[in-house]
Amino acid sequence: MPASKPSHLARAALTKAIESKVERMALNDLVELASTLKVAVPAAARATRRREPKSVSRAAAPESPVLRGGGVGPVVSAAEGGRLLDAITIDDEAADWVESELVGAGELVQRLSIARGTLDNWRKAGKIIALRKGLRNFVYPLRQFDRRRPVEGLDQVAEHFATAEEAWEWLVAPNRMTDSKAPIDALHARDVRGVVSAAAGAVDYA
Repeated sequence: MPASKPSHLARAALTKAIESKVERMALNDLVELASTLKVAVPAAARATRRREPKSVSRAAAPESPVLRGGGVGPVVSAAEGGRLLDAITIDDEAADWVESELVGAGELVQRLSIARGTLDNWRKAGKIIALRKGLRNFVYPLRQFDRRRPVEGLDQVAEHFATAEEAWEWLVAPNRMTDSKAPIDALHARDVRGVVSAAAGAVDYA
């Protein structure tokens, strides 16, 4: 058999491979292949091709707008910067309890001229606010005393709170139920009933 002519078996194998590939092609691809090979395309094939939906290209997503700031702004002096900060700063009076004057037991009994046993009895009976310091010690806000005694009604307020810290934080924060005054100041003004009622309401709606 001449080497320049493909063998019958090789031709058959190649034809079969091409047929297998052609059978898996989409109709549009077949029509294009036929056009390339200059093979007449049947009218039925052309009609079917026209009915097949064309692939719709997905529209490009719109670009996100670029936000451009105005920069850091003009440089101002320290004094001017402080004035501008003061204009936009809101005082958090609820943090006043941290700034309340706190004293230890020894200093307190000297200031009030009372016995240490009296102070301990007040603390154990819940008549005063004792803020824990460490494992065994306490500090006492001076603001809770009226002359030499706890301000009236303090114990009735404290019993509505789980901890002394919670009670004192509530007592020193301005409250609309006590005419926007701190409840501890309202107690000093002898408005015991109003403050105790406000404390009960604060717990009910917490």
